[in-house]
Amino acid sequence: MMIEILHPTQDSDRIRTLLQPESGLRFVDGWESARSELTVVDSFGDGDPNRWNDEHTVECASRYVVYPWRSAIVRLPDAENFYRLRTTRNRYLLDDDEQHAWSRALIGVAGLSVGSSVVSVCSLTGARRFRIADPDTLGPSNLNRLAASVCDLGESKVTLAQRRLLETDPYTDIDSFPRGYSETESDRFLGGNGIASLSVLVEEMDDLAMKVAIRLRARAKGIPVVMATDNGDNVILDIERYDLDPDYPPFHGNAGELVGLTDDQLRDPENRARIANAIVGSKVTPRTRYSLTQVGRTLPSWPQLGTAATAAGSVAALAARLLVCGNNLPSRRYRFDLDQVLLGDGANSTGRWNELDERAFTALMAQ
Repeated sequence: MMIEILHPTQDSDRIRTLLQPESGLRFVDGWESARSELTVVDSFGDGDPNRWNDEHTVECASRYVVYPWRSAIVRLPDAENFYRLRTTRNRYLLDDDEQHAWSRALIGVAGLSVGSSVVSVCSLTGARRFRIADPDTLGPSNLNRLAASVCDLGESKVTLAQRRLLETDPYTDIDSFPRGYSETESDRFLGGNGIASLSVLVEEMDDLAMKVAIRLRARAKGIPVVMATDNGDNVILDIERYDLDPDYPPFHGNAGELVGLTDDQLRDPENRARIANAIVGSKVTPRTRYSLTQVGRTLPSWPQLGTAATAAGSVAALAARLLVCGNNLPSRRYRFDLDQVLLGDGANSTGRWNELDERAFTALMAQ
C-alpha cells in the first residue's frame, strides 16, 4: 500500500500518533481551502453552505492521508466531497452522466512515456480507476518528455505514475504492473476469469511484439484501443473499436497480417523497422522522417519531444473519455498537425530535413 487513508474516529489513535512532531511527518490541512470552496459550491446547489462552519461536521467528513514519500499527512474531505471539489469546474463542460461514467470507467495504460501524460490528464478530468503497466525506470533521457524530477532517477515509472495519481486524488483505485504487460498477466491487466474488463486500453508500449499481442487479446475481449504517436511536435491518434468490430485488423491493417509472426520475428531488427514504418507510415514531418533514418546510426532510439508527448497525452485522454461516454468515434487514424496550424506551409522548411522524400524514406526504412 502506497498511502494510508485514515478515518477520524476509527483510526483516531493512529492519527493522534502521526500528528506528533516525533513522527517526522509534516501536517497539511487541506480544509483551510476546501471549507470555503465547499461553502461556495453548496451555495449554488442544494446543499447547506453553513454546515461547513461546524467543526464537528468538518471532522466527520475528513480523512487523513499519509504520503510516506512526501513525509506528510494531509487532512482532506472524504471521497465524495473531495470529488465534488475536484470536478466542480468540469460542470456543463461534462454533464453529470458523463462525469459519473468517466469516474467509474476502468482505464488501462500500457507504457508510461506518452502514457504517463495520458494517465495524468485522465485523472485531471476525473477518472478514478486505472491499471498501469511499464517495466522501466526513470532515466535522465526521459526528462525531456516526462514530468518528473532528478530526485526520481532510477525510480520505477509505474511508481512515479502512482504517486502522481494519488497526489491528485488519494481516492483513486490503481492496479500496477511494474514488470510491464505480459501475456501471462493478460487477464489480470485486460480483464477476464472473474476480473473486471477494461473500459478502454491506451497502448503506448515500445515493444512491437507486445503491441501486437495486447491488441489481439483486446480484440478477443472486445476492448477498444487508443494509441497516440508523437510526430515531431504533432500527434497521430489511432482508434481501434474492437468493442464494435471484433474482426477489425490491428493497426488498421497497415502492417499486414501479424497474427502468424512469432515474438522473435517481430523483435528482429529488420522486421521491426519494416513493420514499425508500415504502422506509422511515411506521412510524418520532415524532421521526424530524417530522425528515424538515424536510429541505430547517430541516434540510439526513437526521437521524441515533450511538446508532442504532452499533446499526445491530452489527445489520447480525450479519445478515451469520448469512448467511455458513448460518443461515435470510429476506427481510423486521426492527425493533429499543430505546426501546420501555427506555421502553415512554413512548417515543412527546406534544408537537410527534406533530403528524403516519402518514397526514399520508405525504401530506406524497409532495408
